[in-house]
Amino acid sequence: MASSSYAIKTTGLTKEYGHLKAVNNLSIEINESEIFGLLGPNGAGKTTTVRLLTGMLKPTLGDGQVIGYDIRKDSDIIRENVGILTETSSLYERLSVRDNLNFFAKMYDIPKSEIKGRIEDIINLFELSDKIDEQAGALSKGMRQKVAIARAILHDPNLLFLDEPTSALAPESAKIVRDFIQTLSRQKHRTIFLNTHNLSEAEELCSRVGIIEKGILIALGSPNELRSILHDDIITVFRFKQWSNEIQDYFGSLNGNIINLDIKEKSLSIKLEKAEDQTPEIVKELVGKNLSIIEVKHVKPSLERIYLELVNGENKMKNMEETK
Repeated sequence: MASSSYAIKTTGLTKEYGHLKAVNNLSIEINESEIFGLLGPNGAGKTTTVRLLTGMLKPTLGDGQVIGYDIRKDSDIIRENVGILTETSSLYERLSVRDNLNFFAKMYDIPKSEIKGRIEDIINLFELSDKIDEQAGALSKGMRQKVAIARAILHDPNLLFLDEPTSALAPESAKIVRDFIQTLSRQKHRTIFLNTHNLSEAEELCSRVGIIEKGILIALGSPNELRSILHDDIITVFRFKQWSNEIQDYFGSLNGNIINLDIKEKSLSIKLEKAEDQTPEIVKELVGKNLSIIEVKHVKPSLERIYLELVNGENKMKNMEETK
């Protein structure tokens, strides 16, 4: 591997198809051992970005380094040294798990003397010992995806590109895959580049996310950093030991917007103008009225809300520009 302080670094990366810019001036830096998520609607440029980074496409403009190698000059080396999981598992369903791994080990040019030990390590890492001699086609979707990821890291790459790794999986199977992605990053120190439409999954897994729309990176940061964009949209939830109409009357007198009132759960959710500043005084006044509070919490905007706000906002701006 060539030396680099980043697993991935791009500067002004652009891919044009005629007048269409599928990726437009992309500049990102992704650290080693990081789980990075690229989010965006269909056609936003996610797959094109991965193809550029893995040397499958040549950029029109800009530069990039992946695991220290130049994406223009060293595309063959990059493909040999990264793991790639496409949306389909690409396993041979009539072959056993063991035979699949043997086949791909040879495709990766792993020395014959190392293949058996490498497969044993993979079996232990992925807890596949009870499935190793089953046909790949007989496995559950979650287990097939697990084997597909095992195949992608068989040659021991430090960087994995995963395209929709839990797409169409049942919740139990999706959890298997998510847990394993976290294991790869935290215990095996792999860098993960994750393309996903699943925003809750991205929020759970990724230390940082980029949001791409029509080829342009419109946001980049940790989920908490992106929440600062909608800082004023914090919802404050108050829960009480006993419910009283006095509670509703009190909050109705405040300069705020009551979002939800659940008498059964004895809770009230409100959007305050300055939630973090106002909450201590509100609690003090409620206690003074002998209204027994048992919980107060601030609920920040979800990554899904941020994503929708940003993408919809970007589309509104583009539509306004096009109508001028």
